[in-house]
Amino acid sequence: MNAGYKEHVSLINKQIKELIGIYRDAVKNLDISESEFWVWYTLIALDGDYTQQDICTMWSLPKQTVNTIITHLRLKKYAYLEAVPGRRRHKTIYLTEEGKKYGENLVRPISSAENRAFEKFSAEQLDLVSNAFAQYIEVMRQEFCTETTERGARER
Repeated sequence: MNAGYKEHVSLINKQIKELIGIYRDAVKNLDISESEFWVWYTLIALDGDYTQQDICTMWSLPKQTVNTIITHLRLKKYAYLEAVPGRRRHKTIYLTEEGKKYGENLVRPISSAENRAFEKFSAEQLDLVSNAFAQYIEVMRQEFCTETTERGARER
């Protein structure tokens, strides 16, 4: 590997882990798991309707983990499910009024901190970082897929 690339890969990986650590530390004080936080975050901070599969895909969470979290939210009367028309076995997750209040208390402090942080950057800077990172993820996905395919062919 090119020495310059090695330094960049190391730096980017360290930065990713550092950002994950920042969120982990923030969530520690909420008395919920990180996985549960990302479910709440999706339902409170992001616009739109989401299924369990959407949340699994969005945050790379195991299906069973998300299912368990949603089951607990339903038992606490924080959420309910509605069938997605035309999509068998898919249900949209909705929060009850009590769930919205509870979720807001969990998510808003972190969401507000994100907003304050992002306000310190121009729209152009945010677009540049976001687009570059999306490209990096896509190229890495392709390379890992290629590596896995090639390794499988060598092992046969």
